[in-house]
Amino acid sequence: MRRPESTVSRARRAVTRLILALPAWASAADFGFRPPPDPDDAAAAYLMRDLAERILPVYQEADTDVFLANLTALQIVSGAYRAASDSSGSLRSRRQGKPFDILVERAILDGIYARARTVEAEGRLGFAEAYARSFRELVSPLDNAQAEAIMARLAIPPDAFREPLRQAFDLWRAKGSLPEADALALVRTWHSYQSRRAFGALLPGLFAAENRARYVAQAEVTIPVRGGVIYANVVRPGRVDDALGALPALLRFTLDPAEDDARQSAVKGFVGVTAYVRGRTPDGKGAVWPFVRDGEDAAAVIDWIAQQAWSDGRVCMIGDGYSGYTAWAAARLRPAALKAIATIAPMAPGIDFPMAGQIFRNAMVRWAHEHTSDELPRTGTDANPDAAWQALDARWYRGNRPYWDIDRVLIGKRSKLIRTWLTHPSHDRYWQKFLPSAQQFARIDIPVLSVAGYYGADAGALYFHDEHRRNRPQADTTLLLGPYDAASIRLGTAPALRGYTLDPVARVDLPELRYQWLHHILNGAEKPSLLIDRINYQVMGADQWRHEPTLEVPERTRLRLYLGTGERDEPHRLLPSPSEGGGSARLSVDLADRRDVGIPWPDALRVKQLPTRNSLSFVGDPLPEDTEIFGSLRGVFDITPSRQDLDFNISLYELTQSGEYQLLFEPYDFRASYAGHRVRRRLLRAGVRQLLSFTTERVTARRLAAGSRIVLLVGLDKRPDRQINYGSGKDVNSETIADAKWPVRVRWHARSHVEIQAGKP
Repeated sequence: MRRPESTVSRARRAVTRLILALPAWASAADFGFRPPPDPDDAAAAYLMRDLAERILPVYQEADTDVFLANLTALQIVSGAYRAASDSSGSLRSRRQGKPFDILVERAILDGIYARARTVEAEGRLGFAEAYARSFRELVSPLDNAQAEAIMARLAIPPDAFREPLRQAFDLWRAKGSLPEADALALVRTWHSYQSRRAFGALLPGLFAAENRARYVAQAEVTIPVRGGVIYANVVRPGRVDDALGALPALLRFTLDPAEDDARQSAVKGFVGVTAYVRGRTPDGKGAVWPFVRDGEDAAAVIDWIAQQAWSDGRVCMIGDGYSGYTAWAAARLRPAALKAIATIAPMAPGIDFPMAGQIFRNAMVRWAHEHTSDELPRTGTDANPDAAWQALDARWYRGNRPYWDIDRVLIGKRSKLIRTWLTHPSHDRYWQKFLPSAQQFARIDIPVLSVAGYYGADAGALYFHDEHRRNRPQADTTLLLGPYDAASIRLGTAPALRGYTLDPVARVDLPELRYQWLHHILNGAEKPSLLIDRINYQVMGADQWRHEPTLEVPERTRLRLYLGTGERDEPHRLLPSPSEGGGSARLSVDLADRRDVGIPWPDALRVKQLPTRNSLSFVGDPLPEDTEIFGSLRGVFDITPSRQDLDFNISLYELTQSGEYQLLFEPYDFRASYAGHRVRRRLLRAGVRQLLSFTTERVTARRLAAGSRIVLLVGLDKRPDRQINYGSGKDVNSETIADAKWPVRVRWHARSHVEIQAGKP
């Protein structure tokens, strides 16, 4: 499981969008500039003021609105606060009646600050009081969504601007001068940093007062359910004394206080309800046994919401990850007031968590410890908890203990929850009881929206979508897929993801798209154009979206490629037909070798060198023309294994003509003994040639350029962050390094192949 971004990381992405959104003018002039050693240096303010004063007399811009926005920033940094206040006021006047875009936001943000500095400079009020008054004057007249956008911009911490400033200072220090466009961008970034250092401490009080005036909030409401209570936070639009009409409600049923977005739902015109799973309180305390009673408890909360005076009797559920699962758990019980569910990368117990491909991940221990335990995290107040958990993974990897002891190694004691999960390595009745049955899927007749990504945010969403469609072909279910991971979907799509630059059309605010869809369902608003069909996916490299009724497109052929077996050395070929003359591609992996413990596993999506550890590579011929691929990779391995079980890892790349490798979906690993049938383990026949069919629980869409090549990596799993299958045929949880004995060997024969949907653009 990928960890969420830090607040500063998210803010830095917002800063990048903010800076790039305002174009600078084109001019050939450069400005001499000797930056200070650091943004906090005592000379920094003087040097930046001097730079702004030199830009002002020569600044030109054909677009009047952009001119006024940039002029305001230059005037503020140069100390001309009255002029800056007038410029921002002119811009606000010009933008009245137009979309509430980045220019309007900038006019309000800078207007608040310029007004406050003007009042302070004239000696009428201190800065804190002047800023508070300016904030109320410019924010209070806005509607809820506009005010929320302004407060979100103000809340970006100074540290998010400090690093871009430091990098810019280092760059221009070496050059001695900078072009006008870069000079203006530097002034804007400095203004954002310096102003936030001045007003940042004032924001919590100002935000709290503004929100009290806009919303009615009820914290820690207790909702009775069978055998206990559920705690919830409720936020609805309007002041306490307003005679509001009843509104539809959006419910998130979660165990993580960080997911509380009830106020955000209220901003969008709904009643927002964040309810916490049984045993959890809104402050994140209380022990939880996940999955067990979530469906019936969420249904009880829905019934309670429908009975409240502020409810119009309609409830929709939203959720990401675990709360995405609880939406499906409630939907299978069909509470009368539930009208739709909208999920992002929902968790599917026994499918993609705590194992995936029937291989347990160490991340389950961290997740359970942080989200279901009433104890402090094992890493305490460690400044880098990811590194601390990785060190614990390495400790387990270097040891000789069975996976049964993974909890003792990582958290220092036995966990009854982890032990229970490990007792059920197959998708047996323990896991099945948490998911809708075939009959329950067939009865889910409400609209469903699922959002998923090609890079690790798809297995659960694909499972729920496929099962719903399989058991109810007429289901009103919509799936959106694109080049995202779970964090980028939830937090807002950035221009780049793990080294890959997204196509412009892929840079969609997906949480906002979900709200638009909910307004369509509940209020009759126009359906978002991105969701016009059941399957909506972005084709990487084409800068286009496609819309299809099904994941399997009948008019598309399947591109089948055979694993070449005629070469003794790598790279092997990826061929349109089976190799002739026999032979095999051979892989040997010493599962007892731990010398790689300190070598990190790359997660970049675009690399210059293939990560071929414990793998074989197969390279196709140059494509004669542009080719679009879409869907899930599936195939058949014609293999002779040396053990009774194997954990395979599969990755697919495009090798571009520039020599870079573009990962097409998150690497997929699966246990051979469960391939094609999660419920029952079927061991391989060691030393015997056999066929193994598989389908990756991943999806992708990419326009492969003419001249590029398809590259397949096939390997065996041996990593510190997950269970290791030594192939003895015993329960994998009981195996140790002693079961490795000698290296695992696999031979791939000529009938081995993979295939995926393909066609011309």
